Amino acid sequence: MTHFAATDRNTSGRRKSTLFCWGCDHENPLDGDWDRRPIDRHVEYVCPVCETTIAKRPLPNSPPTERATPTPSVMWQRTLHTTMGVWRASIDVGLSTLAVATAVQASSGHR
Repeated sequence: MTHFAATDRNTSGRRKSTLFCWGCDHENPLDGDWDRRPIDRHVEYVCPVCETTIAKRPLPNSPPTERATPTPSVMWQRTLHTTMGVWRASIDVGLSTLAVATAVQASSGHR
């Protein structure tokens, strides 16, 4: 088996961390000429040409946000909601199958 070097596969010369502005087609590496604006616990990457916000990323020193553990009543509510959705879908499929079977029998009986 032949293995290619990473430079052989990536002939465009672009780095994986290249950002692209959809407003003016400006492109540059993540650590390039983008304007960095810290807001709360995030930093926004803004295009230096057209002022379009390209990305919003957490600051490196900010703690990761933790998801709150749902309470038992919320978990039961989600379970009940999902169960009712599945039940409704199975009833709809059953009724559709019954309608098709009835239509097939009615059309075959008229011949």
